[in-house]
Amino acid sequence: MAGKKSVARRHVGKDAPRVAPKKNAAAAEKKFGKAARQAAEKGGKKPGAWRDAEQPRATRVSHAAAATPPEALGTVAVTVSRTLDASPSEVFRAFNDPTRRQWSGALGFRVVSAVAPRFLRLMMHDGTLVSVSVGRQGNARCAVDLEHSRLPNASDGERMKAEWRDGLARMAEQLDGF
Repeated sequence: MAGKKSVARRHVGKDAPRVAPKKNAAAAEKKFGKAARQAAEKGGKKPGAWRDAEQPRATRVSHAAAATPPEALGTVAVTVSRTLDASPSEVFRAFNDPTRRQWSGALGFRVVSAVAPRFLRLMMHDGTLVSVSVGRQGNARCAVDLEHSRLPNASDGERMKAEWRDGLARMAEQLDGF
């Protein structure tokens, strides 16, 4: 058997020697679950949330693309609610599909995250955030709850509240046409 190479065999079973997990594997499992522990033991790529959690709070990087520095953003938030005669999926498409945004007028935004057809998070052109929740009310109606946050002052809050009310009214008219 001169041509054969020896192959190292792995010892498996309950008598197999245990490899000590990496330093943070137990903490990873406690905080992020079994998949994070397995990744830590294999030395694989860490989940993004785990990487962010390991950074000191002062140096954490926000993944939201806000052009305005955090200290310039305000803490005023306004809410607007409206019941529409449309299904939640139609309302979701009206927010999410750029070809159906005629109702938005001057409200320039981009969708940052979404859970169809119930929730959207929007980033406005000025760095403020909007959270939109769409709840079913029967077969052909839904309630839209909108919160616009990070507004710099109360007067801007009232102005944006009026713009969102008008925008949702235009959306209701547009959805009646479909």
